[in-house]
Amino acid sequence: MAGATKRFTYWVREKYAFLKTIFIFLILLCPLVLRNIIIRLTRKYVPKKGKKDITVGFFHPNCNACTPQENVLWSAVKAIQAEHTNAFIVVYTGDVNVKSAEILERVGTKFDIKLQPNIKFVHLRQTKWIKKFAYLGSILVASEALSLLKPHIIIDTMGYGFVNYIFKTVGRCKVVNYIHNPMVTVEKLKTRHVLLSNNQYMLTRRSPSSLGISKGIAFLYGWTGGFADIVMVNSTYTEDNVDAIWKCPEKTHIVYPPIGLEKLMAKVDLSWEKKIDYRIINASEFKVESNHKLILQALSKAKNKIHSGIRNEIRLILINLSTEPNEEYLKSLKDMIKEHDLEDNVKIHPQNIHAAHLEEELIKASYGIYAKADDHFGSDVIAGLAAGQIMIVHNSGAARNELINVDEDSTNGYLAKTVEEYTQALFEAFELMSSNKRSMRKAARRTAEKFSRLHYQKRFLNLTEELFAKNKK
Repeated sequence: MAGATKRFTYWVREKYAFLKTIFIFLILLCPLVLRNIIIRLTRKYVPKKGKKDITVGFFHPNCNACTPQENVLWSAVKAIQAEHTNAFIVVYTGDVNVKSAEILERVGTKFDIKLQPNIKFVHLRQTKWIKKFAYLGSILVASEALSLLKPHIIIDTMGYGFVNYIFKTVGRCKVVNYIHNPMVTVEKLKTRHVLLSNNQYMLTRRSPSSLGISKGIAFLYGWTGGFADIVMVNSTYTEDNVDAIWKCPEKTHIVYPPIGLEKLMAKVDLSWEKKIDYRIINASEFKVESNHKLILQALSKAKNKIHSGIRNEIRLILINLSTEPNEEYLKSLKDMIKEHDLEDNVKIHPQNIHAAHLEEELIKASYGIYAKADDHFGSDVIAGLAAGQIMIVHNSGAARNELINVDEDSTNGYLAKTVEEYTQALFEAFELMSSNKRSMRKAARRTAEKFSRLHYQKRFLNLTEELFAKNKK
């Protein structure tokens, strides 16, 4: 009886949190109703300029940042400029104090993308709401964008999703999303979930309020997301979650993002002789999720397992990619290295090193090792594949689904989960014959090439071609 009462109480609290989330969302929408009616009655397209009769808007408030998300944006802009000369391109940006020429110059420097200057930047003044309320705040900013200029096609390269309803019903635009990270995952909608603590997986129960809020946001996220005409996602992991929550699998397509590794691959092609045997690299953020403890435990065991003559040749290079140093975590790393007697085998770069230095380290390493669980994308793993490293990666997320192939004919690395599995993978990798190493490195490169700019642009243009064709009529 007591158990049934507890379950009922849990259910009631969960539903209350769910309905409260929906109610708050509706309250936030109320101030936008009148504004959206006015927007819908007006049509502020860019005036036709010669043959440029299609207005294509890119909703990307952080367009002047230089993260992988901006590579997705500018690679798409470049593709449209080359393929659709009748398109007038508009970029909605929150960088109100930066001149257009400065933005384009930075794009050329950072991403090696030379764009035509005939891009109109529409400056958004309400982006503070995105910083305060994230995805929900994007609705207000989308409304502001439409009040300034309404495109025929809108492409949300930030992946907000919540903006779809505004762009579709108010702006009457064709809507395209590129989703980098699903706002809500299927895992968050489960009553019980798995936590990783000290390399041990623990099953815990979510609080009813947390579960109810997650389900409320998922309901809204799925409802607004469903207004998209085309949904592009960056991985199988993202596709699975978007399909489950947005429920529009016929519109959803995997489009691998451009990682910008073409120059690295070209340098590797000229530098295979620089590869150093038994040199391993891990370039990741210095935080618990990166699971360096597992890597060090496995390396210690593998070191004792291999031939004594090569033990001193093993070098593990740990590079911190965090923007801010974490002194406490760094101290714990050094303590673990000492505990496992690896002082002579591990070198730490505690600060975020220069890109050229990181590139050189990627080229020199023969192996890459990563232990982050459920990494939905794995850009660090892709960089290692591009550098021709033999990868040892956690058996989960994108690594398992699409990056690491363990089939005999096209093996490009190893998948592992426990200390014992990582130890065995390291041992086998160290013992590989030269011919096997060469074939695995070639397979690694083939995988990395799927994340080239050219591959991304071809896929992007193929999926959006029908939208441009309809607007030509």
